[in-house]
Amino acid sequence: MTHGNEEDIPPLMDVISIDSGKVLDVEFMSKVCRRCNSKNNEFNTTHNCAKHIESSGAIEPLGVYRIFERSVEMRKLQYAIFFGDGDSKGYASVKDIYGQNTVAKYECIGHLQKRVGTKLRKLKSKRKDLGGRGKLTDAFIDKLQNYYGIAIRDNVNNLQGMQRAVIAAFFHCCSNAKQQMHGQYPV
Repeated sequence: MTHGNEEDIPPLMDVISIDSGKVLDVEFMSKVCRRCNSKNNEFNTTHNCAKHIESSGAIEPLGVYRIFERSVEMRKLQYAIFFGDGDSKGYASVKDIYGQNTVAKYECIGHLQKRVGTKLRKLKSKRKDLGGRGKLTDAFIDKLQNYYGIAIRDNVNNLQGMQRAVIAAFFHCCSNAKQQMHGQYPV
């Protein structure tokens, strides 16, 4: 979904084929209708406006639902995977849309990596005793966030390896010349 000021960049949901890279379907939604807002009153009386009248937060789930719902009728296919960021509300609206054929959710590794840094920064700001020299600094968070992303990318199809690599990354980031903590590195 495209974010931003709706008047500049309205929300847009799309489905892209992993195999071909082609756009299979698009749902454009906005709370603003430029035709309705135009000065042409004659046009406005005959115009069938399709602007979104519910809350802004409902745009993404509804748009994604519409795309998945028409996939069987229009394309004779069911979308098997939903790619989204961690805070996407769209997945819940399509998870069980095809009955027993549940749609799987994949998250962008970059979003996961970013969320780690965001959560740590929020924790540091709430708990003042965690910040400061030798503690949870922004530089340490950046380093940990980077190694976390590497650990995930290097172990995409290996959950146990991913867990070991994330723990090893944490201990690596905590190590210094005085206190070596490299014993957790994956074998």
